[in-house]
Amino acid sequence: MTNQPVNPADARAIEEVLNRVAYLLDAHEYDRLGEVFAPDVSFDNPGRLTADGLDDVIAAFKAIATPAVSHHITNVVVVGGVDGTAACTSKALALRAGGEVTAAIYRDTVTRTDAGWRVSARRISPLG
Repeated sequence: MTNQPVNPADARAIEEVLNRVAYLLDAHEYDRLGEVFAPDVSFDNPGRLTADGLDDVIAAFKAIATPAVSHHITNVVVVGGVDGTAACTSKALALRAGGEVTAAIYRDTVTRTDAGWRVSARRISPLG
């Protein structure tokens, strides 16, 4: 992976995938996460959810008793892309059931697949 910007069409497709993650989570459509995550995805949200592989990620989300009400992805920066992967950094805000808003930095690796771009690794660093 390089530190170069990806072409605009890929950048837009990647940003679309990141946005769709939020929509699927908010709708609790966990069985559709294969539309946005790679089969071998590695997911790490310290203290909340850590899983390896799509099936584990789906099961982990289904097990969350009080999922966030709404996820908002902002300030997306995409670099790389030469080897079929790209690195993304974005900010995220999540509205919790009690009205609390939490903030985080998402560091994603996305991979080009036959089905389009998919998140192959997500590391979440809570802020605040």
